[in-house]
Amino acid sequence: MLSLSFISMKAIKGLGQHFLNDSSIASKIADLGKIQPDERVWEIGPGPGILTHELLKQGAKLEAFELDRRMARVLTDRFGDSIDLSLIDILKLDWQKQLLKDAIPLKLIANIPYQITSPLLYRIEAHAKSFSRIVLMIQQEVAERLSAVPGSKNFGPLTLRLGLLFDIHTAFKVGKESFNPMPKVDSAVIVMTPRQDPLGISSPTIFYELITAAFAHRRKTLRNNLIPMIGKEKLGKLEQNCQIDFSRRAETLSEKDYILLSDLIAEL
Repeated sequence: MLSLSFISMKAIKGLGQHFLNDSSIASKIADLGKIQPDERVWEIGPGPGILTHELLKQGAKLEAFELDRRMARVLTDRFGDSIDLSLIDILKLDWQKQLLKDAIPLKLIANIPYQITSPLLYRIEAHAKSFSRIVLMIQQEVAERLSAVPGSKNFGPLTLRLGLLFDIHTAFKVGKESFNPMPKVDSAVIVMTPRQDPLGISSPTIFYELITAAFAHRRKTLRNNLIPMIGKEKLGKLEQNCQIDFSRRAETLSEKDYILLSDLIAEL
């Protein structure tokens, strides 16, 4: 177990800081990255560097992005020039410009601040082709949503959006007692790898609009959720053109069902 007593600073609640305090967990996360010597790796929110240390041990050419300026000296004292440290909010970073500077695809391995989970995942979605492997420690609830299957309560738009691009699985769970200060929820480590069998969508814009509408009210049927999107007349035509039961709820449909529906809506 790694003590954080070597830094005389408290976690900042506004930054969502919960420092991992178990080096064995950091080692397991780094192992999941399958890092090759001198392979380019991004780490977001390194904090005092418990995961950073393990990534460097495995030979990563590490670029770290940290918002808390207090950590700059801690990281510099520990790792010197071994890391390329940028003091910046990752959500304000120009990802397109930054990725042009790096040899891609690269890897992203991080224990991220939980309050930025959703916007960060959408950034990853937008730049999916830039990453060969992603390992993230996130809230267990979000991990369950990302790896959910049709018919489960956790299956939803986030599952579908990220699932189009990545194969996602939960590697292991991490109890809240492994953090300082202790968060209110447990965590999980997920692994995301580029999907080898991506399915074609004729109109991505309609697909994303469709899944947003379908899950707008989870207790309503697919039929009732889609009326505001396409109207009753087009909905009637849509029901005639496919064999999907529109009295079902959104979470019971598969990825292929939604792709079929979006393709058919595009033809209406």
